[in-house]
Amino acid sequence: MKILLFVLIPSIFFVTTISELYLKSLGLGDPIRYDSNIFYGYSPKANQKKSRINNASVTINNFGLRSVYNWESDKRKKIVFLGDSVTYGGSYIDDKDLFSHLVCEKLNQFICGNAGVNSYGVYNTVMRSQFDERIQSADIFIYLFPPDDFLREYKDKKTAHFYLNNKKFILPAITEAINFVSTKYDLNKHIAKFDDTQIKSYTNLKFIDYSIKLLIEEIENKEYNNKNVLVFLSNRKDDKLLKKTVNKYIKSQLKKKIDVHILENTLTEDSFFYDDTVHLSKKGHEVVANRISSILQKIN
Repeated sequence: MKILLFVLIPSIFFVTTISELYLKSLGLGDPIRYDSNIFYGYSPKANQKKSRINNASVTINNFGLRSVYNWESDKRKKIVFLGDSVTYGGSYIDDKDLFSHLVCEKLNQFICGNAGVNSYGVYNTVMRSQFDERIQSADIFIYLFPPDDFLREYKDKKTAHFYLNNKKFILPAITEAINFVSTKYDLNKHIAKFDDTQIKSYTNLKFIDYSIKLLIEEIENKEYNNKNVLVFLSNRKDDKLLKKTVNKYIKSQLKKKIDVHILENTLTEDSFFYDDTVHLSKKGHEVVANRISSILQKIN
C-alpha cells in the first residue's frame, strides 16, 4: 500500500501540473474580470487586456467595453453594440475579428464599443443600455439577440459563470476548463428541454412578452432621445425548433412596434458558427459585420 501511494501521489501531481501548464498555453486560467452592478448585474472591469484562446486578444477599454478604441479621447461618433456572449464574441475571437470592430473598420467615421456580456438576456441588456452612464454618449445603439435571450432571467455574478467572479484558484486553468465543460453540459440540457410544450406554456410566453415589452420601451426611449437604433435577431445553426416557435413568435411581436433585422438569411452556413449551435466563428462575425455595415451606410 505504501509503495502504491509512493507511486500514485507523484504521478497525480505530475499529470495535474502538466495539464495546468498545457491549458495555460491554450489561453485558459487568466479570464476577464468583472464588476458587480445593482442595475445590470455585472460587466467587465475597465482597462484589461488578455491573451486568451489561441492567442486571441481580448481588450476591455476605459469604459468597460470590449474595444480597442478609447471612448474618452476619441471624438468620432460612437456605436455601441449590446447583447450576450454572441455579441461579446467569447475568448476565442480576437478583438479585431469581432463584428463590432469590423463595422467601424468599414465605417471609419465611427468608433465602436462592444457592451455584450456573457450570460446576459434581454433583461440585463436593457438594464445596461438604460443605466450604464458610460455608453449614453453613443450615437447609435445596436442590439443583437439569439431567441433564447428572451427567456433568460436576470443574472448577477452569483448566478452567472464562475469566471465572472474575481476569485483566485490554485489551478486556474484546470478550474476554468472544468467550468467550461460543465456549463456547456448544462446549456445543452436546457436546450434539449426547450420543446414546443414548454415554449407554449403560459409562464414562458408571459416572460417572453415581458422581455419584448422591456426591449420595445428601451428602444422607444433611445429614439425619443435622438439615438439611432438597430435590432437584430440571430439564429442557431441547427435548432429548427427554436426557429419555428420562439423566433417566429418574437419576430411577430416585435414587428408590431419596431423594425427588426433577421439574420436567418445571413447566417446560412454551418461554417458561420463556432463548434456550438449559436456563437459565431470568425467568418460568421465577418458576414454579420457586412450586413450591419450595409444597413448603417443607408441611414448615415
